[in-house]
Amino acid sequence: MIEYRLIPLMVSVVKIGDELSAASLTRGLGAPVRRTNVCELGFHVQDIIAIVLCLACFVVFFLRKYIVF
Repeated sequence: MIEYRLIPLMVSVVKIGDELSAASLTRGLGAPVRRTNVCELGFHVQDIIAIVLCLACFVVFFLRKYIVF
């Protein structure tokens, strides 16, 4: 009974591993040069505003019993 469960699982794991390695090679993770980006990545003011807004929504959601509108 274990054989009927274990063999398909092992085949599935090997297939997923092959797909992940192909995807990483396609994205250039094995390349000797440093990757470049089209735009500059970083943490900006818009990110801080979004985080504060999300935190405010969470506070209102969790404390809605105590807040009277």
